[in-house]
This record gives sequence, structure tokens and C-alpha cells, in this order.
Amino acid sequence: MVGLSDVKRWNTGQLDAIFKTVQQRLQVLTHSGDDFGKVIPVADWSGPAADNARSAHSNLMFRIDKMAAGASIVGKAIGQAADAITGVQQAIAGAEELARKYGYQIADNGTVADLYPEGQAPPELHPEDRARAKTEVSDAITQALRTADDIDRDLASVLQRAQQGEFGTGNEGTVTAAAADGSLDPGLTLLEPPKDGSPSQNAGWWSSLSPAGQAILLRDHPDWLGNLDGLPGGVRSQANIARMPAERASLQHQLDEAKSYVDQVKDMAWPPPGMLSDALAKEDAITAKLKSLDAIDATIAKGERQLLTLDTSGERVKAAVAVGNVDTAEHVAVFTPGFTSTVDGSLKGYDNDMQNLLTQSQGISNVYGNHGGVAAVTWIGYEAPQTADVLNPDKSVGSDDLAKIGAHKLDGFLNGLGASHDIHDQPLHLTALGHSYGSLTTGIALQQPTPVHDAVVFGSPGLDMQTPNDLKVPQGHMFSEWSDRDPVPRLDIAHNFGTSPYQGISGGSVASIEQLSTGDATGANGQPLHATHEHGQYLDNNSTSQYNMASVVAGRPDLTVHYTQPWDVPAAPPAPGEPVPAPPGTDPTPPPRPR
Repeated sequence: MVGLSDVKRWNTGQLDAIFKTVQQRLQVLTHSGDDFGKVIPVADWSGPAADNARSAHSNLMFRIDKMAAGASIVGKAIGQAADAITGVQQAIAGAEELARKYGYQIADNGTVADLYPEGQAPPELHPEDRARAKTEVSDAITQALRTADDIDRDLASVLQRAQQGEFGTGNEGTVTAAAADGSLDPGLTLLEPPKDGSPSQNAGWWSSLSPAGQAILLRDHPDWLGNLDGLPGGVRSQANIARMPAERASLQHQLDEAKSYVDQVKDMAWPPPGMLSDALAKEDAITAKLKSLDAIDATIAKGERQLLTLDTSGERVKAAVAVGNVDTAEHVAVFTPGFTSTVDGSLKGYDNDMQNLLTQSQGISNVYGNHGGVAAVTWIGYEAPQTADVLNPDKSVGSDDLAKIGAHKLDGFLNGLGASHDIHDQPLHLTALGHSYGSLTTGIALQQPTPVHDAVVFGSPGLDMQTPNDLKVPQGHMFSEWSDRDPVPRLDIAHNFGTSPYQGISGGSVASIEQLSTGDATGANGQPLHATHEHGQYLDNNSTSQYNMASVVAGRPDLTVHYTQPWDVPAAPPAPGEPVPAPPGTDPTPPPRPR
């Protein structure tokens, strides 16, 4: 395998010069060769000498044709190599810059060395951020060398095959045709993404490709790219949108087959028990998937949207849609909804909520922040529990099984955003938002290292934590909201989902979880904010709850409105008919606002 120092010394200028020389010589060869090809036959020349001349001419033309075909593909491969090496060297330079930023140095053998003695890094370089950056640098170098090795092997193979005369048939008719035949060979091929790659490995692989190589993969293999955590959002979106027609055609074919099967079952005199209901359920599931694609199309059609995830496998379609540009925005929020959320039934409403949240956050950032751009993602990247599965222990909202599956995917998505920003030296302030069962999914995801700086959970049944210290979120940057008439935070009496983020609140917080107000309040600029009361109202526009989230997303949690008095979660839910006590700071009398 090639070494880092070798790749850094590779001279693309010399390759470009060789490429131009080969092209010039090939042009001379084709013109002269075609002229030479016209020399024989000579009119009225026959006999042994003529036969010998024709044989010699034929042999020479065969060799010239093979030479032209080989020269054509060699020139092409050298040009491809020069372009590809540029991408690799730029990736290495980017990794070196990221290493310097976090106090590391890349040795000639590719290892990443710490420039600071243990525990002596500057305080602004958080240990978890440094650890993540070290992994990203190491993965970027590994992937750059992997790509470089592929370039080296591919180019060597082309040169060897050309030397052995493996290109062209030697009987193309003209030397020009032989050269064209040789250029049909693909030459250098593009390296596939790392198998089961982590987000930082995927980011390193993508950055090691040249823009031309990236464009080819977008054109030919969008299925490789659309759901690959670590790639830029714009790339993922372009790939996923390109995949939509084929996904729709496949689902339509499945639906046609499902309907045909339903008709066959209906025609049976005595179908086995459950056969018809199962067939109808399958038809309904495929129909819901097609409706999910309709919802995605309608959302993307609004403009300024990115389709970051598209997964039609499983029982339901999974998708993540961003309002704004996650690649250029400094402040990115990822919202995970909960119980009963689906792409076909929920994406439209939540996308509107994210648009409103973005508008609020951008306004706060413009006035009180650093004017950094904002993007907000509706992440329905897992199959949330549904009402029909309440009694199914594997899929019930009373179990954390689906949350754990979703958390693994969410963890990859969050780390993918961080890796993509880091590898392209784009600042990122990442906020995780979780509602209801989605807060459980978020809480489990945040128990693994992620680049999340702030998190807000609302209407939460729990986070599967024992203590807030289980959450790998910076101290003082974990927030919770609970509206006064929302029963969900009271439902997990047995603490199946760990310690409640509202349990034992003292002084307006649960240890390091800060409790934010959902009552009537006034914003930082004096704007009136209305209370929210019900489980589905936290994202209502111009509410205190939404304002608090927007402040956090904009990187200004100091502007949030907190509860002003301590209050505790009751040990048991209120008796039937007994009113739910309101937390201080909320007004229980106004009717709930319609959603």
C-alpha cells in the first residue's frame, strides 16, 4: 500500500504533461496511421511481391491499431489519475488542517499524534470534541490512502494491459477507430464507500474523491450515497431525489402484485383464516408507502428543502427532510418525533413546525447571535410505535425496543452532520430536539458520543438514563419542557424509561437538566409569548415553548425563559376526574390552543 509521504509527493503537474504528450503523439499516430493504411492495395499490382507487401502492411496495421488503442486508454487513465490525485491530496491537506485545529499532528506513517501533554490542552478544546476530531482525522487519512492505493493499482493495471496489447482488436478498419475503441475502456474505476463505514469514514472517503469522481457517482450510483451518514447534505439530497422515481416504480409494482393477490384470495371459496386480512394489510402498507413518497414530493416542492434520508425498506418509509441547508448553516436542529409519527401522516405538519422554528431561530441569531445560518431537520428516520401495536411487546410505546433501534440510526445521523462539517471546516452548533417517544430515542442516542452541543426534550416519558450524567451533552446544555396538561411525562410511573427528566426538580432543574417554561411569558425583545398546555402543542408558533427551543437552536440558551419555582413530579398520576396540577409559571385556565 502507498504511504502518506509518497502520496503527498505525487506530482499531478507531471502527469498532466505526460497526458498532453500522449494525446499529441496519439494524434500524430492516428493521422499518419490512417494515411499509411491507404497505401495498400495498389491498383494493378499483383504477384508474389504484392502478396508479401499486403501481408506486411496488414501486420503493421494490426500493430498500429493496437498501439493506438493502448495509447488512447493510457492517456485517458493518466488524465483520470491526475484528477483523482488532486482530490486525495486536498483531502490530506484538509485532514492536516483539522488536526492542527484540535492540537494534533499527522506523522509520515499516517498516525495521529497529540501535541499536548495529557490534560494540558487549552480549555476551549473540549476533550470529547478533540477525541471526535482525532477519529475524523485518522479516518480521513485512512480513506485518502485507500483511494490513493486504488488509483495506483488501477493505473498500473492499465499500463500493464496496454503494454501487453490487450486493448483494441487490431482490425477496427482505421487507426482513428482503433483509438476510439481503446477509449471505451473505463480506465480508472471509482472506489466504493467503505463497507459498513462509520460517519467519519464515509466523510473521509467522499472527501478523497475529486469533484469529477463525485459527479460520476452521483450520476451512476445515487443508491450508494443517499443514506450515507457523513456525506454533505446537498449530496445526499440530490442522490435521494434521483432515487425517488425508481422507488415509486418499485412500490407501484409491489402494490399491483398485492392487489392481484387480494383478488385471488377473495375468489377462494374457503380461504384459510387470516389470509385475507393479511393480504389486505400488506396492500395497505404498500399504499401508505406510496403516500409517504407523495408527502416527501410535496414537501420538497416547497423549495429550500433537503431530502437527507430515504428508506423504503421495513414496514414504513423512513425519511429526514431539512428546511434550509445543513451544509452551510452554522446552527442545525434535528427534531425526532414520537408515538404515531409517520412520513405520510406527520411530515407535512412537522415540516411546517420546523419552518416556523427556523424563522424564530434565525431572527434570534440575527439580533442576538453571530448571524449564523439555521437549518432544521424533521428526522423520521425510525419506525416509531403506532397505536395498533400498543399490546405488541416488541413494538409497543411502553417498550424502549423501537427507541433503541431508532437511537442507533439517530446517533449515526448526528455524527454524520458533525463529520461532514468538520471535514469541510464548517462551524457547527448542533441541537437535538425530541418529543414524546422521540425524546426517549433522542435520550438513548445522546448516551453515545455525538457532536450535539444542546438538546431539548419535551413531553418526555423518559430518556432511559439513570442520572443526567449518562447524557453526553455539555453541562448546562440539556433542557426539558413540560406543559401543564400533558399527561405523558406522568405515565412512566415504574420508570421503565429510567429517571424522569422532570423527577425531583429542585430550583428549576433536574441536576444538569434545565427546566424551561411553557407558560405565558415575554421574549428577549419584548414580544408576548403564549402558553402551551397539551401534549401536541410544544411547537406552536409564537409560544414560549417554541421560543425557548429557538433560542437554544440559535446558540443563545441564556435568552430562554425558565421556571421560577421548584416543583416535583408526583409519585402517582392523579385519580380519574382529578385535575392535573399545573407547574408554577403556567396558567391552567385558558383553553388549549388548536394545533
